[in-house]
Amino acid sequence: MTRRSTAALAISILLAVGHTWPLATDLGGLSRHDNADTTLNTWALAWIAHALPSQPLGVFDAPIFHPEKRTLAYSEPLLVPGLAAVPLRAAGLSATATYNVVVLLGFSLSAWAMWRLVAAWTGDEVAGAVAGAAFAFNAHLLTRFAHVQAIHAEAVPIVLLGLDRLVTRGRVRDGLLLGLGLWLTGLTSIYQLAFVSGATVAGLAFRAGEWRGRAATTLASASIGVLAALAALAPVLWQYYAVSRDLGVERSLGESAAMAATWRDYLATGGRLHYAAWSHAFFDGSAALFPGIAVTGLSLVAIARAGTQRGRVVMLVGIAAVGLVMSLGPALPTYEWLYDAVPLIRSMRAPARWGILVLTAAAALAGLGVAALRRQRASRVAATIGLAAFAAVTAEAWRAPMAFTPTPPIAPIYNRLAALPDAVLVEFPTFPSAQANLNAPYLLAQTVHFHPIVAGYSGLTPPGFDARLADLATLPAEAARRQLVALGITHVVLHLDLLRAVVSPAALDALDEVPWLEPAFEDARTRVYRVTAAAAARR
Repeated sequence: MTRRSTAALAISILLAVGHTWPLATDLGGLSRHDNADTTLNTWALAWIAHALPSQPLGVFDAPIFHPEKRTLAYSEPLLVPGLAAVPLRAAGLSATATYNVVVLLGFSLSAWAMWRLVAAWTGDEVAGAVAGAAFAFNAHLLTRFAHVQAIHAEAVPIVLLGLDRLVTRGRVRDGLLLGLGLWLTGLTSIYQLAFVSGATVAGLAFRAGEWRGRAATTLASASIGVLAALAALAPVLWQYYAVSRDLGVERSLGESAAMAATWRDYLATGGRLHYAAWSHAFFDGSAALFPGIAVTGLSLVAIARAGTQRGRVVMLVGIAAVGLVMSLGPALPTYEWLYDAVPLIRSMRAPARWGILVLTAAAALAGLGVAALRRQRASRVAATIGLAAFAAVTAEAWRAPMAFTPTPPIAPIYNRLAALPDAVLVEFPTFPSAQANLNAPYLLAQTVHFHPIVAGYSGLTPPGFDARLADLATLPAEAARRQLVALGITHVVLHLDLLRAVVSPAALDALDEVPWLEPAFEDARTRVYRVTAAAAARR
């Protein structure tokens, strides 16, 4: 990297540390495991880091919801951030510390990528810095700590760069650059892939006047890039197609309407400056999409003083318009038309997240606006404008110190379970689909052993899950024994602190007398039984 690029990355890292402070002071001890989605994604990164080096073709067959297959595809793929987790786990970091480092990396790379894009467009490093800060540390992403897939948006500027070059040059290499951005995005997040696909269509459509004279060349180059991305993503997309087919995944318009944005969300931010003064009246924690006063003002400057950047400004405004319309969900008829026509839209539960395109476009426009204000100014004036813009964008988004919770300890008994060969576990209590978030601690514990477990938590729940749990809940009755055998369960894990609230000590102790359960080991809080061969032999 060049000296400027290295400096930009270093500043981006400092911004990530500052915006998430005090996270960097205790990467393993601070977390947001009070949100089950944080635990899910912590587990997913740890599983990917575990599976990629040893069984890359089986990475989607994650060992939750045993005996189901393709369970990683119940949520986002996370393969790009998961790849970053590989050396961290190999170095001995805990699952939580790994997650936190990958989050900081996502914020840093997203800021750096947008910085480099706008600096390349304008020749102005300060404009790039403002755009990078506005893009990575916006109101939405700073409320998505539990969703590392959203924070890792570093491929989005690659898509914008590919689009811009396609429109202005139309070469095959430009189409392949666009395809690279789409591929990296799809490896990270299916939601984000939908967003940048919409941005691609909008970008080409709103700048059609620039490439219409060489339409055949431009569209051919774009097609080559998109098809290359689809071919490279095919193994991943197949997993999601198979899950959708097998589980009948389709979000209703009613679900989409419930998680669509309204005008109130575009006034919502968790930034301390605005939240305390007025935005708390609009913030409900679901979709904070306020761009900020400084970003909005600088975007308007970019539009008013587009000049030689007119094509890029038009493209970004078009992308913002698509994001705004789609974020409103079924409130506008365009969403229902796309819902009927595009299967990917039918699988999306939260249309409000399309609003990230508004914030993305606004960040890039803000950078163009700063460049326009600084252009042909005296160096001292230009420096003052740049510093003021950067400070204002940062101050408006600032939420630090962020609230974190202590990382819950993982019971030492899981280290003993990790030493067992080919174990398959059922843990009690295990919670049905209506309370599946309460199974999240079992996923965190699984990062120690990665034996298959019957429990699970994710964006989806397999249809047979509750029926299996209903049988297992009758332990030690015959229905439970049959289910244990059918599932190939080797060990039953009892979490005594949780069970004692609902099961008598006598009933727990009576399990010692079950002929096909053999006490294996226990501590003050956990008891483990081995399922013996007698369980399968019994008729």
